[in-house]
Amino acid sequence: MRLALFFAFAASTASAQTCEIDIAAVEARIAELEPAYSLVLSDIGCDAPTNPAHVLMCNDAEAPGATLWRMGRLDDLAWVYAVENATGQAVDQTNPPRDDDFIAKRDACTDAACLCDALVQHTNDSLGGTSPYPQ
Repeated sequence: MRLALFFAFAASTASAQTCEIDIAAVEARIAELEPAYSLVLSDIGCDAPTNPAHVLMCNDAEAPGATLWRMGRLDDLAWVYAVENATGQAVDQTNPPRDDDFIAKRDACTDAACLCDALVQHTNDSLGGTSPYPQ
């Protein structure tokens, strides 16, 4: 059990270092968006993930800090926000449209660095200057 906790902590620390992000800024932006988009869920199911990107994300969801998972949460909220702003129409939060090009890019990742890059780029595209990531 201790060894598993160590590896979970190490993976979380590694993803935070790989991502080189300000997790507090990510959490603050999530807190701003979540009240309006609380019903939006991830398209990633963690019951039995087989895709390497999904495995990385789901494993991170259980780790202290959950950097990749929280980055994914922000990206989900940011995408719906961007779609609503672009169309001027409310989105069904329980079944929002998905960005298939982004999902293909994200799901092709096999390591944390690739996931970080994909999530940062997509979130920046969705939020522009209000993204917590460097532009």
